[in-house]
Amino acid sequence: MTTIIEIQSLHKQYGQQLAVNDVSLSVNDGEFLTLLGASGSGKTTTLRMIAGLETPSKGRVLFRGEDITYQPAAQRNMRMVFQDYALFPNLSVWDNVAFGLRLRIYRGRITAEQIKGRVGSYLETVRLSAHAQKMPHQLSGGQRQRVALARALVTDPPVVLFDEPLGSLDAAMRKSMQLELKRLHRELKKTFIYVTHDQEEAMGLSDRVAVLQDGQLLQLATPDEIYFRPSSAAVARFIGAANVLDGTAELRADGVVSVCMPGDVRFEAGENVAGIEAGAAVTVMLRAEQLHLMPASSTAGRGVRARVAERLFLGDKVRYELDLAGTDARLTALDAGNRDGLQVGDEVLVTVDPRHVRIIGGSDGHRSVA
Repeated sequence: MTTIIEIQSLHKQYGQQLAVNDVSLSVNDGEFLTLLGASGSGKTTTLRMIAGLETPSKGRVLFRGEDITYQPAAQRNMRMVFQDYALFPNLSVWDNVAFGLRLRIYRGRITAEQIKGRVGSYLETVRLSAHAQKMPHQLSGGQRQRVALARALVTDPPVVLFDEPLGSLDAAMRKSMQLELKRLHRELKKTFIYVTHDQEEAMGLSDRVAVLQDGQLLQLATPDEIYFRPSSAAVARFIGAANVLDGTAELRADGVVSVCMPGDVRFEAGENVAGIEAGAAVTVMLRAEQLHLMPASSTAGRGVRARVAERLFLGDKVRYELDLAGTDARLTALDAGNRDGLQVGDEVLVTVDPRHVRIIGGSDGHRSVA
């Protein structure tokens, strides 16, 4: 794959606050890469340094191998889509999309006829041809966001940057726009760099995800790798409904690794166990949807004992909060079967396939990913 953007050891400091701390990553040509993190993680600041809207305190930004760290934003062959759309309220949809192209007429880089063809084409691409003469206030939030997207795409940049573009939309409109973005990326084959705090959005849209926390890059990998093979406890806790537990490794004579916790709680681990020594302090991850629950009175009889502390019906699944017997630890379980029999206060047995119990770290929550 060809690298189109590379950022090297980027730092950004505002007074005493270090917003971005030594972030390095490469973006492949045609890739959909998402910068994912909570508020204050440094994701938007990183994006703005790529765009040229912020100057790094240290580090470099390369575009196709050329150092553009101090190049003005207007001279970078990139376009940005903002959360607040940034449309001109006194211009029609057509004129908003054509605005950037019309600036090029005066530089002799495009003709009026080419503008007409290109604007029409991109309005069709974002499915707004029928709304070309409407004003922004006459459009829905999703339609206004599509105008902003068409305006960014119409100048044919190789890289499009997105700063939480769906943040102001309602849940149904967000889902619809996510599908639109996925379609556009597939059809246009441009490089998309996307910022969001929504992990589901990041996992659904992206070829790769960069997880940031407190200005640092924690992990850069495919959505599958981020979800099932997090590099640290911090990543595991941030992505999905993960149970992260600390315990002590116990090795059986047959080589099976168990993780032991207070109250004689044990889970057999089958993921990333190579090199684990007996007695070592370890951290394990158990995904909520991979836990199986049965009444404690079940004749099967095997499993870790727990009590249902909370039950939340979520439509397609039920979420249970479970207090582990003999410990102060709590587990989260997701049951897609919408089990009716378990209620708050019920005693249950928790089982999990060892293949889904992954050791993700030592006592500090860090371990190289196997």
